[in-house]
Amino acid sequence: MLCHNYIFFDSDPSIHTVSPAELKKQKTQFAEIIARHKNVKTEAYATLGLKAGTRFGLWMQADSVEEIQTILAELMHTPLGAHLKITYTLFGLIRESQYSKKPPEETKATERRYLIVYPFTKTKEWHLIAFDERKNMMWDHVKVGKKFSASIEQVLLYAYGVDDHEFIVSYQTDSLLDFQTLVMELRATEGRRYTENDTPIFTCVRKSVSDALEMI
Repeated sequence: MLCHNYIFFDSDPSIHTVSPAELKKQKTQFAEIIARHKNVKTEAYATLGLKAGTRFGLWMQADSVEEIQTILAELMHTPLGAHLKITYTLFGLIRESQYSKKPPEETKATERRYLIVYPFTKTKEWHLIAFDERKNMMWDHVKVGKKFSASIEQVLLYAYGVDDHEFIVSYQTDSLLDFQTLVMELRATEGRRYTENDTPIFTCVRKSVSDALEMI
């Protein structure tokens, strides 16, 4: 699917005025709407305590941005949606890498426990370097990543012109320690000196939609 959107939610204090029985009913309705929209693949994650201003997040994939907006509009107009607020979004597109002519692989969520996602932008100087030199530095970067391919899976989205950043990068893993080691090793690659920004970082715990809603 072309369009990917990571959407993070917090709850409004007004949610504490809702009775437990009514809140359970509202959560069920919210989850049912997500399940009904088969044209939008949606995965849910808990972020409570891992990023201020967020309690859970949704990873939505669709063929068009309008399809994502349609389901979001429906969700935000539910009784539960009246007590939620979207606090951060990361939007990008799947496309062929400029450094490899392989067609983009099918991008999907896995059963791994954790998702780490963040925006990424290169410096202006990076884009002025000769293409072959940039490509060599990127392959050094890739070599480090391949050492961890058994335990970490990457999804790269292009956000040029459609969001505030150039890329959205996400990793799926069962080991936060392995991921941290990968990041530490990548810091020593030559391409790192051309990083403009790579924050905020969202660490997310995979959940069912129903379990993610328990974070509110």
